[in-house]
Amino acid sequence: MKTLNKKKISICLLTSSRADYGIYKPLLENLSKDKGIDITIVAFGMHLQKKFGNTIKKIKEDNFGKIDTIEGMSHKDSSYDIAVSYSHLIEKFAQYWIKNSYDYVIALGDRFEMSAAVQSGIPFEIKFIHLHGGETTIGSLDNIYRHQITLASCIHFVSSDHHLKKVASLVGSKEKVYNFGALSLDNIDKINLTKWSKVCKKFSLPQNQNFILVTFHPETVGLEKNKHYSKIVFESLKKISEDSNIIITMPNADASGTLYRKLMIKLAGDLQEKIFLVEDFGRENYFSAMHNCSMMIGNTSSGIIEAASFKKYVINVGDRQKGRLKNDNVFDVSFSKNEIIKKYNYVKKLGEFSGKNIFYKKNTSQKILKTIKDHAL
Repeated sequence: MKTLNKKKISICLLTSSRADYGIYKPLLENLSKDKGIDITIVAFGMHLQKKFGNTIKKIKEDNFGKIDTIEGMSHKDSSYDIAVSYSHLIEKFAQYWIKNSYDYVIALGDRFEMSAAVQSGIPFEIKFIHLHGGETTIGSLDNIYRHQITLASCIHFVSSDHHLKKVASLVGSKEKVYNFGALSLDNIDKINLTKWSKVCKKFSLPQNQNFILVTFHPETVGLEKNKHYSKIVFESLKKISEDSNIIITMPNADASGTLYRKLMIKLAGDLQEKIFLVEDFGRENYFSAMHNCSMMIGNTSSGIIEAASFKKYVINVGDRQKGRLKNDNVFDVSFSKNEIIKKYNYVKKLGEFSGKNIFYKKNTSQKILKTIKDHAL
């Protein structure tokens, strides 16, 4: 007796930056191994731009599934350029949705280009799945983009019960809202970190020396203040470099991102023996850097979500992450050189963070995959 072949579940996964792709990787590993799923990765945004490291190459090297690319994002980063990029991406994705159909489309986070991809799919009644909804970043326009993506989605995977309640209030129901923890922390207790000596060799970093891991992005609310803020960052890091080496991961494609990028390049040029720039570590190498650093300074979500799992304290500067649920390893300071230096001198005496990570749960990617398959039946 012949058995009928079951129809595979078709899933499209949207990725626009090194950050979201790194978070996706545990889920992509599970999706690509599942014989009941056809996975297509749509890469766009920063992945296709040289100044952000042409990270499309890494996606191709990982070979998780079919890859489509969509152009449309400007290389410039003024408010006007961001708005034009948004409109271009909506048009490009509308053309893509006409030609391509999936059971589900996965979107992560809160960036403007991710929002454009999702908004373009609304008239096509696409079933979006949103990861990391319900979070709050008062100092960033990402707060608006994130909620837009939430409202356009039919299934939600959040990183805490607090965020579950927020998403439920936005969409009007707790149905199809799941808290399985932060995807980036999936199996983090079992991960084989890249040897730091190997990372140093690959990125031309000094070995066997203490260093601080730094990432700064512009504040996208009150955009005009970034000229002042970036100078404070410059002067603060210059002072701290007298005491420690600094490894800086470069900013994303936000409005005024170039402002910070230019100052970081100047800083590294002025202090070549103390300050080192990395465009894109990749997930495993970045985790190795987190594991080996003495602390983190900046305004990036990795300091909020992942750093506690590596027992690191974080100096979180400014309002970009204001409103986020935080672990006890995070110290908030304003854009003030005196405050940043004072907190740095305090944190360097603390040693390792010994608390738990509130965003960690076991088997996050497996639970997400099972839930998607259950809904597709």
